[in-house]
Amino acid sequence: MTLHIIVPVHNRAAVSERFAAAIGRQTLREFRLLLVDDGCTDDTVERVRAQVGDQRLLVLNGDGNLWWAGSLQMAYDHLLTEMIGAADAVLIINDDVGFDDDFLEQGLAVLATNRDACIQAIGIDRTSGTIDCGAVADLRRLEFRPARDGEQPNCLSTRGLLMDAETFRRSGGLRPRWLPHYLSDYEFTLRLQRCGVRLLVDKRFRAEVEVELTGINAPNATSARALWSQALSNRAKFNPKHWSAFVLMSCPVSAMPSQLARIWFRFARSLLRAARPDKRVAS
Repeated sequence: MTLHIIVPVHNRAAVSERFAAAIGRQTLREFRLLLVDDGCTDDTVERVRAQVGDQRLLVLNGDGNLWWAGSLQMAYDHLLTEMIGAADAVLIINDDVGFDDDFLEQGLAVLATNRDACIQAIGIDRTSGTIDCGAVADLRRLEFRPARDGEQPNCLSTRGLLMDAETFRRSGGLRPRWLPHYLSDYEFTLRLQRCGVRLLVDKRFRAEVEVELTGINAPNATSARALWSQALSNRAKFNPKHWSAFVLMSCPVSAMPSQLARIWFRFARSLLRAARPDKRVAS
């Protein structure tokens, strides 16, 4: 049995090196690191190779436009062509995640008794101490909240997501054309759940994370033109195109018209506010 660890990287050499060093210290040795190099112009790959060695490292090369979902899809396509073993497992993880030396071993111990599940590492935020046990989405209202301790989540993060090879194969991969970055993990795990895969967190499988390390959380542009450019970028967590794609792929059909209208109304209202900063627009 081999654990295939998929980690996308882009110009964070020190962060990626620290991650690779932690992987190199793992008590579990039957792993291979699939490093998806999305157009790095620094020495990320060389630093990672120095930590894990050539035998356990496979580098897949992108052009800088893969983003998160595209990077994972490249790894998915590669693993399918390799015909990985049915007993193998796949871990999707960020390079900014921290963990103990038995992280991989503990994750596979959980998976061994839950082969029908997709398992997220419980994430403990380094700054706030907030614990991420997955999320509960109300897809009719398009509202998300953190799952409480012991509560069943219905969508999970890909900051540390473990499953067996067959589950990964059946998933069909990501949808990078429609969701290149944000929301791709929720759409992916919601889709897995619809296919009968259990979504699970387990206290034995845990990691340190930084929830707000990247991305634009809210509009802050000072003109309508700037807001248009900002909101439609892949870095914007409020991108109306991506939210619309998520609605069409994940929400009940009866809820789609109202949710799409709400998304684009909010975007239009934000544009109006940016165009008329000296006048208040009713909420």
